[in-house]
Amino acid sequence: MAGRLRIISISPSFWFRYVLNVVDGIDALNSHTGEPTMNRIVIFITCSVLALSAFAAEPKAPASDYKPKLDKDGWEILFNGKDLDAFDVPTNGSWVVTDAGELHVVKVGKNLYTKKRYCDFIVECDFKLAGHAKANSGVLLRVHNQADPVNTGMEIQILDNEDHGVAFDAHNACGALYDMVPPAVPAVNPIGEWNHYKITVNDNIVQVELNGKAIVDADLNKWTTPHQNPNGQKNKYPHAIGDLPREGFLGLQNHGGTPVWFRNVRIKPLGDRQPKYTGTEPIKDVLSKPEAALGK
Repeated sequence: MAGRLRIISISPSFWFRYVLNVVDGIDALNSHTGEPTMNRIVIFITCSVLALSAFAAEPKAPASDYKPKLDKDGWEILFNGKDLDAFDVPTNGSWVVTDAGELHVVKVGKNLYTKKRYCDFIVECDFKLAGHAKANSGVLLRVHNQADPVNTGMEIQILDNEDHGVAFDAHNACGALYDMVPPAVPAVNPIGEWNHYKITVNDNIVQVELNGKAIVDADLNKWTTPHQNPNGQKNKYPHAIGDLPREGFLGLQNHGGTPVWFRNVRIKPLGDRQPKYTGTEPIKDVLSKPEAALGK
């Protein structure tokens, strides 16, 4: 496994011990004044405030401050092997950039979401899985609410089919539009090798190519009933997928910390539509047919 970037941190308790030592030194120098106790109090309070200020979490840069990196062909580079400026990165170290310039899930944590919301686009990425690790992940599309990606967005599955005992054409197989459309043909490379996704999301159309093979072609307008696919098969979703907002965050899934690697992540917006929501709105308020989701 490639090496990881290491971040060295100093705990607040260390700083407070350091402050006390400094205060003791100053107090000793000033002991001839006869008022060392007052000096200690004033100095300790001042240094404590400075230490707490230093450890205050830096606020996340708002999406409006994010400046996309564009290549000559108009692709927005989401991950270039160096930084994660395009994403809101979980703070627990669950996502790391390896020395090889790969984005790697190393432990349980939150999904990785873009700072921006997107409407219509092509997204491409390479991914690789570790064998015998129940590897599981996904590319999350048009997620409205980051706290509820399952019910407010869509997922293109990433899975070690063999390790999970899943056939290539199952609704949860690698490459599936999860629980909606199974892959049409087998297209996954052997475990340990890189795979390439090209995912097109354009208004009501979702198309997936895996390693150059077309495996999914879905018309979201056909999903008109909660918990049901167009062929009558049940799915897990409480809202008709066709009624979800046709915009949202792009995400990479951390599924229980199972190991997955990504590289060459980029997105190309299609058309002129711009997002009109923030993701804070209740999902029932942004459905195109809210009465269907409410069972009216």
